[in-house]
Amino acid sequence: MFFWSLLLAHVIGDFPLQTDAIFRLKTKYSWGVLPHVFICSIMNTLVLIPFLNNFRTWVAILLLAIIHIILDRTKLSVAEKISRDNFLQFFVDQALHVFSVWLVALWLTKVVDRSDYAVTGILANKELIIQLTAYIFAAFAGAPIIFYARKFWTKSKQNEASLLYPNFLQRVPGYFERFLATLGVVWGGWWLMLTIGAFLPRIMVKWTDADRSMMGVSAAVGFFLSLICGVVVHLLL
Repeated sequence: MFFWSLLLAHVIGDFPLQTDAIFRLKTKYSWGVLPHVFICSIMNTLVLIPFLNNFRTWVAILLLAIIHIILDRTKLSVAEKISRDNFLQFFVDQALHVFSVWLVALWLTKVVDRSDYAVTGILANKELIIQLTAYIFAAFAGAPIIFYARKFWTKSKQNEASLLYPNFLQRVPGYFERFLATLGVVWGGWWLMLTIGAFLPRIMVKWTDADRSMMGVSAAVGFFLSLICGVVVHLLL
């Protein structure tokens, strides 16, 4: 259970709470990762509130912060010196983050007995925590994943036009689309209509000759990401 709670904290801290301003600090200054890691540490503290009277809990929070700083600085260094940020770097970075969360959670499980604490509400609801993690990941992590897919598509089409990462307002419709699509897969039944129809309004509005292929790539990647996240939830539960 420690793993799922800390994984939710990581997903929230690393995606919706990592704003454009926070990301710019990370890339501009050597100390720029500190505000981001501080926010992630706050999220870790919140999901571990019932256990904060145990010194080992604070050790776990500190360990996750140190590991997060190392991983983020390494990723930025690799992106600057070896190659530009791409999907492979994103995947490896997230895999390492999840692995570090798993290791710390495994240690916490061995040194902190949950039965000694009265854990109630969302922190005791494994099913809800897993679902929230899936919704947030599909909605917010989908933005960089779709951007990498569009970069690959643009490169394969030999389009020399620069492709800029969308700003927050440009990303908002995608957040809602992928959230609703994932919700449809998780809830199943007639709710699957959400998965099919979530992307239709924006496609119909923006389906012009100029951006048709890009819109198709975005919708396809968003749909499959939501589908994968929803299926994973069903497999876990």
